[in-house]
Amino acid sequence: MKKRRILAALLAGIMVVSTGCGSSSGGSGSSSGSGGSGEVTITIPSYKTGENVGAVFFEPQVERFNEAYEGQYRIELENVSEDTFNDQMKQLAQQNALPALVQGGDKEWLKNVVFPNGMAYDISGWLEEHPEIKELMLDDAIDYCTEDDGAIYSVPLATVRPTGFFYNSSLWDVADVDLSALTMDEFIGQLGDQKIAFSTAENAWVVSLFLTALIADEEGGAELLNSGIDEKITDLNQTAIVNSVEKMQSLLQNNASSNSIGAAYPDAANAFMSNEAAVISNGPWMSSDFEESNSKNWSNGFDGADVRAALFPNQVGIAQTRSYGEWWINADASEEEIECALAFIEFIYTPEELEAYLLAEGGDAPNLEYSDDFVKQQSETQVLADLAADTTEETIYVPNILDVIPSSVANSDLSRLLPSLADGTLTAEEFCEQLTTAAQEASKE
Repeated sequence: MKKRRILAALLAGIMVVSTGCGSSSGGSGSSSGSGGSGEVTITIPSYKTGENVGAVFFEPQVERFNEAYEGQYRIELENVSEDTFNDQMKQLAQQNALPALVQGGDKEWLKNVVFPNGMAYDISGWLEEHPEIKELMLDDAIDYCTEDDGAIYSVPLATVRPTGFFYNSSLWDVADVDLSALTMDEFIGQLGDQKIAFSTAENAWVVSLFLTALIADEEGGAELLNSGIDEKITDLNQTAIVNSVEKMQSLLQNNASSNSIGAAYPDAANAFMSNEAAVISNGPWMSSDFEESNSKNWSNGFDGADVRAALFPNQVGIAQTRSYGEWWINADASEEEIECALAFIEFIYTPEELEAYLLAEGGDAPNLEYSDDFVKQQSETQVLADLAADTTEETIYVPNILDVIPSSVANSDLSRLLPSLADGTLTAEEFCEQLTTAAQEASKE
C-alpha cells in the first residue's frame, strides 16, 4: 500500500535544517560559501546541463530549490560532458577538490575506492531522523546502499524508471496486441519488416537496450544479467548471450534503419522522428520529444501524437533497483555545506518533486501514494500512461548489459565490433569471443 506523504510537513522539516553562516571551509575545491550574506553556496559539476536531455528537468529543479532557500542555500551547476564525467570526478578526488554534493560516479570507483576510504558522508543517522523520506526509498536500493557496518553513503533511490521502447502507431499498427506479454520471437514476428532505429557508435546505446532485452528473454538470461550487478560479467560466451547476439545480428541486417551503422544516439532519434523507423528503444525521459512543443525536431510527416510505448517482451523492463543512488556527500565538506546538501536531498525527495520528476521523465515511485492531480497529468501523456500500465508486480527488472560488463568493453569494444557483426564479418560466436577476451583483459587492470 502506498502511503501518502504530507508535503507541508516535509517542507516544514526542511526548514529546521540549520542555517549556515559565513564562509564554507570544507576541503572541496568545487564548493564555496558566500561572504557576508550568510548564504551557503555549493557548486556541482553535472552533465545534466545545457543540451543534455537530463537538463530539461534538472536545471529547473535546482532553480526551484534556490528559490525556496533564497538567502540560506544556493546550488550552482558547472557543465561537464557526460562522456568524461566519471573521469573528472576521479581527478577531482585525487586533487582533494570534490564538491560537497557529488552526482554519482563510476560504480566500481565508488564501491572500491570512495566508500571504503571514508570519502563519503554517512547519511544513515540522518535517514533515521527522517523516516518520511526513508519510507519512500526502494527496499532493494536501501539494502544495496547499506554497508556491513550499517553506514549508508549513497542516497538510495525512491523511483524506478523501467526502459522499454517507443513505436509509431501510424507505421506499425499493433493496437490490439499486448506487446509486453509476447515472447521475443513472437515480437520479432509481429515486427516483420518494420525498421528499428539503432545506434552503434559511442556506447551503442539503442543496440545495448535491445540486446539486453534479447538476453533477458533467453532461459536464465534475466538471472545472468542481474548477477552482473555485484560482479561484472566477463564471460560473454554463455549460451544466453550468444543466442541473443545471433538475433541482434539478424535485426541489424534486416530491420535496422538505414543510418544505424555508425550512428550515435541523436542519429537514431532523428531516424525515428522522421518516419524512417517504426521503433526505438529509450527511457521514458524521451517522452518530452514527442510533445508538440518539440515538433521542430520532427520531419517527413512524423507526429508525436502517434507514438506509443511498451515494456519489452516477457514484461521485461530495463532498470536497476539494486544500485547506488544519484547523490552522495563529500565527507570533507564543511558542516554548512553538508547541511545545504542534505536540504537539497530532502527537497528532491518531497512528494511534489518526485511527482514532477516522474511527469518529466517517467517511471514509478512504488512507495508514494500519488496525488489525484499527478494521476490526471500522467494520463495526459500517452507514452507515460502506456509505461505505467505495463509496470506491474509482474514486471521483471534487469540491468542494461552496459552496466554489467567492464566499462571499457561497454564504452569502446562493443561499438567497435558491432559493424563487423552487422556486415557478417563476425559470427555471433566470434563476436562474443572477442568481447570476452576484452572483458577478461579489462578485469585484470
